[in-house]
Amino acid sequence: MKLLSLIIFIILSLSGLYLVAMTALVIWHRPTTRQKKSPASSSPSQDYPLVSLLKPVKGMDDGLEANLESFYQLDYPLYEILFAVDDWQDESCALIKKLAARYPAIHTKILATGDPLTENPKIHKLSWLESESRGRLLWVTDASVRVEPQTLRRLVEKYSSSKAKLIFSPVLGTNSRSLASLMENTYLNFFTSGNIIALWKLFRQPVVMGKSILLDRAALKTFGGFKYFKDYLAEDYLIGKSFQDSGFKVDTNYIWIKNISEQASLKTFLKRTARWAMMRSKLNRPAYLAELLLNPVVIALAAMAAFGAPFLKLALAVAAGKIILEYLNFLAVDSPDRKRLVNHLSFPVMVMIRDLLLFAVYLMPFFSNTVDWRGHHFKIGKNSLITPQTDIEKLIYEEA
Repeated sequence: MKLLSLIIFIILSLSGLYLVAMTALVIWHRPTTRQKKSPASSSPSQDYPLVSLLKPVKGMDDGLEANLESFYQLDYPLYEILFAVDDWQDESCALIKKLAARYPAIHTKILATGDPLTENPKIHKLSWLESESRGRLLWVTDASVRVEPQTLRRLVEKYSSSKAKLIFSPVLGTNSRSLASLMENTYLNFFTSGNIIALWKLFRQPVVMGKSILLDRAALKTFGGFKYFKDYLAEDYLIGKSFQDSGFKVDTNYIWIKNISEQASLKTFLKRTARWAMMRSKLNRPAYLAELLLNPVVIALAAMAAFGAPFLKLALAVAAGKIILEYLNFLAVDSPDRKRLVNHLSFPVMVMIRDLLLFAVYLMPFFSNTVDWRGHHFKIGKNSLITPQTDIEKLIYEEA
């Protein structure tokens, strides 16, 4: 019993140290701090090449009009915006055309690319957009992303000064209007962006998330373009890893981009986190197993359930510590959401419920290798290699 207690204590201590370090790094690199310390410079000698903004779109994401319009208001001298939809009946088309008419000075193109059943649908769209784009640099962003006017200028300045061929950014989830949205946004801000920053600062490991990636077109061409990644679901991670493995420099500039999630449902939150969990488990199983350390609440509750009252105080202390760390992250990063009182009042309960749900999601890759992504049903193999499911497999998956 003493040995087991010691092991649990050591595990929780390691978990706590990493989470404290992660929280401290996020607070240090929070958006306002970095922007004040590193203001954008506009030197006359600065080279601002043509940038092609590539935006795959499907349906109406939360706040889509404001999201897309933010890209028409960039403080950058030369860029174009290219959109890809499945077909012309997509409900986002009318909105895109309205914005293009509102900002005629910005070259805009819309492509209807179809919806393939046998490859990564996002990469399919990006391949079409790449072929129609003219820029030396490609900036890939999701439809859920909203940016500040100086974001692209800062990205290009970082590209020029660092000589990196790929620039990635932390993600700020915000605009929560439902409990599930608050779960999703705090997950992005604490777990995802926290790990992106911690792994980069502590281990110089770039973890690229596809919400926002600035790429050098010529470097991407050495792989044959986006098509090289069409058979994999975790295209963002593999793009970053391929660049690094090929000797191209990968860097970040801590210019956070906003991911808008206002009215997410519990179902969409679970499906999205389950898909991400599946991808991580197929990319690096040892690292995925180590992720359990990032959920110390579950470890402490499991110890209490197994060994009773002696672990009650420990479980309470761990839960309180985790809530405090996440709340500090929330206060430091998510200024829009901290203006809503309901987010503060529900925060402790939300963290506990979300962490228990995330543990259930964490276990799913050990029992299944299938995901549902916007109507696409894929079996996931090593390195997130995708195989379309048969009709019978889809039926079994949907019934389960």
